[in-house]
Amino acid sequence: MLPNQGHSKTNGHEARANATAKGRDVVRDDQQRNRQRQKRTAVIEGNPKNNAPMRRQVEMTIHEIRNPLTAISLANQSIQEQIQGEQLPDSVFACTAIIQKNIGAIEKMLKELLTARTSKKMETIPVDVFFAIENCLRKTDDRIFLKKIDVNKSYTPGLLVRGNAEKLSVVFLNIIVNAIEAVKEGEGKIWIAAYQVKDKVKVIFKDNGAGMEPEVANHMFEKNFSKKLKGLGVGLAHVKQVLDSHNALVSVNSEPGTGTTILIEFDKF
Repeated sequence: MLPNQGHSKTNGHEARANATAKGRDVVRDDQQRNRQRQKRTAVIEGNPKNNAPMRRQVEMTIHEIRNPLTAISLANQSIQEQIQGEQLPDSVFACTAIIQKNIGAIEKMLKELLTARTSKKMETIPVDVFFAIENCLRKTDDRIFLKKIDVNKSYTPGLLVRGNAEKLSVVFLNIIVNAIEAVKEGEGKIWIAAYQVKDKVKVIFKDNGAGMEPEVANHMFEKNFSKKLKGLGVGLAHVKQVLDSHNALVSVNSEPGTGTTILIEFDKF
């Protein structure tokens, strides 16, 4: 046996052990880098570069909206302070309160728009039609008050449909707002009903507004179609898009002078 031969064998074992350990470290580092790349890829895929310019434009527009909105809010607060203690009609105080309420609603929507994720997947849960409609009526109670509209309701809690509560609220709100705008001040009536028929939940919105020709009613859910002087033809088109994503059916019955009836049919949860 040569001198130090046993020691050489020991060094050889240590070298192999060190090499194995280094190999494991390299593999571990590679796996970690792969995970990091996957995370970066997921972020990139969730936020495509071609959405970035539009996102910046949205953010700029939101800030531009906030500037006059702040001025309106300050002016309204000044009016409220000046009329305190004055003997004025209750409607004056109600109007300033309505202005302040809607400024807050717009601010909330702008904040939600700023933090919204463009690639957010629609989440569906059991939605109670009763609470969804009631929430929309609360958002429009100022318009209903100002136009002196009579709202008749026929529905009860417990009518559940599977859907996205936020998006269904957009649907109901758009339809209610259109009904409010269609009726005459002091003469307007809106009927809202919801009921179950077998495995379906049906929701009806009816008004005694001006109504429309059947051929107009047939196109009212198409994009860029609007009979309003200042309409963009986007609201009801979005309504149809949301209803399609919920596998819901919608039909319209309207004639000039008789008002409009909208029927929505959902699958019961």
